Amino acid sequence: MKKEGVKSRILASEKLHIENKTLFVDLKENEVGKFLQIAELSNDRRSTVVIPISGMQAFLETLQKISSSSL
Repeated sequence: MKKEGVKSRILASEKLHIENKTLFVDLKENEVGKFLQIAELSNDRRSTVVIPISGMQAFLETLQKISSSSL
C-alpha cells in the first residue's frame, strides 16, 4: 500500500518481541484508507505485510482458526 509521495499516519501501534524477532503492528491511515501494517525485524532484515482494513475481519478470523487448531 506504500506509494511514492503517499503519507500515512499511525492510529495505533504495538511492538512485540518473540524469540529473535521484533514485530511492529501498526494501524495506519492515508488518503486511500485505513490499513494494518505488520513489519518484522529479524537478523537486521525487515519484511512488511500490509492488509487493507476491508480484509481485517477475514485476516483475524483466519488467525483465530489457525491458532485454535495448532494448540
